[in-house]
Amino acid sequence: MSDNTDQIKAELPDPVATQEYKELGFIKSEVNFTRLPFFVLSRRSRLKKQGEIEYKDSIERNGEKLNILWRVTANIRYGYPGPFDKKVHKAIEFLINKKGFPVQNPINFSFYELCKLMNINNSGRTKKMIKDALIRTKLAGVESRGAFYYKGEKRWIDDIFNLYDRVLFVGERLSNGEVADRNYVFLSDWYLKSLNSFYVKPLDFDYYCKLKSALSGRLYELLSIQFYSLRGKPFSVEYHKLCQLLPITEQKYLSKAKENLSLAHQELNESMFLTQVRWRETGKNKWIITYYPGERVRKEFSKIKLGEQLELEILLRSETEAVDKAKLFDDDNINVAEQLIQLGITGTNAMKLATSHPAEQIQKQIEVFNWLKENKNPLVKTNPAGFLRKAIEENYCPPADFLQEQKKGLIEQKKAQETIEEDAEQARLNEIQRQVDGYRQRLSDQERQLLRQESMELIESDESIKKQFVSEPFIRAKEAEIIKKRLGLES
Repeated sequence: MSDNTDQIKAELPDPVATQEYKELGFIKSEVNFTRLPFFVLSRRSRLKKQGEIEYKDSIERNGEKLNILWRVTANIRYGYPGPFDKKVHKAIEFLINKKGFPVQNPINFSFYELCKLMNINNSGRTKKMIKDALIRTKLAGVESRGAFYYKGEKRWIDDIFNLYDRVLFVGERLSNGEVADRNYVFLSDWYLKSLNSFYVKPLDFDYYCKLKSALSGRLYELLSIQFYSLRGKPFSVEYHKLCQLLPITEQKYLSKAKENLSLAHQELNESMFLTQVRWRETGKNKWIITYYPGERVRKEFSKIKLGEQLELEILLRSETEAVDKAKLFDDDNINVAEQLIQLGITGTNAMKLATSHPAEQIQKQIEVFNWLKENKNPLVKTNPAGFLRKAIEENYCPPADFLQEQKKGLIEQKKAQETIEEDAEQARLNEIQRQVDGYRQRLSDQERQLLRQESMELIESDESIKKQFVSEPFIRAKEAEIIKKRLGLES
């Protein structure tokens, strides 16, 4: 029998319990395990068969270039955690939030609760599947080399750990010798600490559950964090990096890359989480994807309390600086600093630049920097982040080619705007003509005669009109003026 849970029929919900769950539309997801990959998105994924996934990146922190690593390795017997296992974990996350903060081990639950949250039958088969999912998740090992951020101590973790430390099921013995009458999950130390340091991102649990594909849900998680940290601005990411973060298999050809993401992009667009997705080529088989937030993103922001706002991943101080220094920075500075971090500048240096240079100057240098990268200029080849930092500090003059292209772009933009305005004006005039024609067609023969008589009287009374040149089109035009006046339309 297939283990595809998408074919399992939903259990009839209990109205009382369902109402209780609906009161918590948002859940607070721990940022590291939301941002970084842990579960694969398909039962047939090549990544699942490999038994491990990796996310690697080269970044700059405190003026030093670092190679970070996040590796998740499966247990040989149970295999790699997949899409069903993630659904189980999301249900566990919901129960964690229901329990409240600070979170304490263990998280207890019944199979009935999880099945209802997952909208599947509470049967012997699904209980077995949930057990296996929890065991797979518990046995998957995480290796972090500068990838996991512990907000409580403002530092990046080098360690090997798990998402869950222990899983116990009904009938098994607890550490005190008693027989468990519930199921228990003990969260790992790092996961628990991060939750209780409130390094969390509110996610719309109802919306997440309604998304049809696992890839749509994963993109929602990842993009939600990025939109939040960018205060609702578009987010750009290199395609190969996105493949690691999701995780999905990287494609060599643009058409195939777009195809693999198209259904998820379409679902997020149709549900108004996104308004647009743009692809831009940066080299052979290299692309940058830009995601534009939709109305749903703005609505989510409005529902999140100020005290629950996500702390941006910016190291605002060294170990010797005061913790309260972060309070000196306003939202505008943080927005600018976050853009600089996205371009490779470290958090500390980004904040220094944001607070010591005008935002307009920084934005100007970022625009030039992006242009240089797009045109593969040698100035930004060796150390792009270092060049950008120096350009801001010394306020470099833009290259002549950039200024010429910018001027050309402004001219084209002005022409495009004029075309838009002309089209809009023509559409307005067409609509007026449509209404005039419709009014004229609805007139009776007698009403048409009266209209013509009125127009002729106006022509006769206007001394500026040379009567010998009055033609049939002129008379109809005068009739149209009368109709517009009757309809309250402006010419």
